[in-house]
Amino acid sequence: MKLFFLLLLIIVPLVMSYIALRYKPAARLFHLLAILCFYSAATVLASDVYATNAHMTTFTTEIHHFLLNGWFLVPAAYLGVYIPYVLWMSLFNEKS
Repeated sequence: MKLFFLLLLIIVPLVMSYIALRYKPAARLFHLLAILCFYSAATVLASDVYATNAHMTTFTTEIHHFLLNGWFLVPAAYLGVYIPYVLWMSLFNEKS
C-alpha cells in the first residue's frame, strides 16, 4: 500500500504537469484549487487548535483530531500532489 501511495505521489503531479502544458487554463485552475485548499485546511487546523486551547485540553487525541476531519484531509491531499506539480512545472518551464 505504501508503494501505491508513493507511485501516486509521483504519477499524479506528472499527469497534472502534462495537462497544464497541453492546456494552459488548467494551470490557473490548479493554482486556484490550491489556494482554496490551503485556506480550507488552514481554517480547519486553526479552529481545532483554538477549540483545544479554549477547553484547556492538550491531549494527543485532541490535538490530532483535525487529522480525521475530511475538510482537512481532502485539501491537504491535494496540496500534497500540488507541491510536486509546481516543482515539476518549474523544471519543465526553466528558461536558460
